Amino acid sequence: MTTRTSDDLVPEVHEVSADEGAALFDKTARKLLGIPGDEFLARWDRGEYTDDERMAVTKVAMLIPFAR
Repeated sequence: MTTRTSDDLVPEVHEVSADEGAALFDKTARKLLGIPGDEFLARWDRGEYTDDERMAVTKVAMLIPFAR
């Protein structure tokens, strides 16, 4: 849903709870990489994705703030 203000379209914002954010992160990691979110975080923290250029890794990494 969008809201019209002046001549600009502004998307409606939905804030998620900490639990919803963590669930979103986990679901995305499972869908894109086939691993649970906590496993992705462990690998990320060990530096296993430093040279990984896959878009799937980037997409999951962008959601890390929802998990922490």
